Amino acid sequence: MNCLYVCNTSSDCISKVDLTVFKEENRIPVSANKLIRTGPHGISVYNDELLVANSYGNSLSKINIKTQKEIECFYIGSHCNDVAVNQSDAYVICGELNNVIVFNLIKNKIVEEIPCGNLPHSISKNKSNDLIVISNMESDSVTVIDTISMNVIKNIKVGPYPTNAIFTSDNKWILVCESNLGSNNNGSISIIDLKTYEVCGRICVGNSPVYICSEGNEGYVSNFGEGTISVIDLEVKKEKGKFYVGGMPRGIIKHENYLYIGDNYNNLLLRIDILKKNKKAISIGGEPTGMTLI
Repeated sequence: MNCLYVCNTSSDCISKVDLTVFKEENRIPVSANKLIRTGPHGISVYNDELLVANSYGNSLSKINIKTQKEIECFYIGSHCNDVAVNQSDAYVICGELNNVIVFNLIKNKIVEEIPCGNLPHSISKNKSNDLIVISNMESDSVTVIDTISMNVIKNIKVGPYPTNAIFTSDNKWILVCESNLGSNNNGSISIIDLKTYEVCGRICVGNSPVYICSEGNEGYVSNFGEGTISVIDLEVKKEKGKFYVGGMPRGIIKHENYLYIGDNYNNLLLRIDILKKNKKAISIGGEPTGMTLI
């Protein structure tokens, strides 16, 4: 994994960043119609392609990784916020439809629509089983779906305005960013037990936590409203540290000894040395949001 691909929502492009030298190599245009904004927002990998959920274009783009070009674009539904892949199906959440659209990547057609909560914002796939989880901002809930039966297992009530939900790699928990957007109060991370589908803990973090990544018993949370990153301990269920990065940190991903963070305000990609807390920054496109490693 030497490349990071980042959705630049306001620039209608994807940045390819070489992590070996930490440099932007290329910007890939994402636009089925040059007269209409596309707004790439979420991104995933399928074989030798990038799949991009376009929030303004209401579409799903396929980008060939080798040629670095958009090869196809399909209308999906209103306000595509994110995409996850299971086998040959793309699961795309549509924020204004309150549905998960299942799009078969071989047939290039919609094969199923699954209801979720109101204003779905993120979708994540569990690597060790066939579950996906969706954060529903307006319903204050997350939806867990079995991709084999395509049935909703459970809608779980969480805190205000959940923006992001992910599975931990050990298949024990779902972590949810309860952003509390629009409030002066800090947000929190709720921990959902995957055996019971119940909230078993809650960790107070910073103002407007919007994205989270985890490795082992540690989690890293981007606090959009205060320009900080919270470090949380999942075993003891506490915030064990916080450091300032500036701007409006949004998407966050860990690779080796570094955190890579999109700064929505300054249109930067930040690289933070986890041990030394040293920061480097490079300019990329406007409003960096979703990102994926290859």
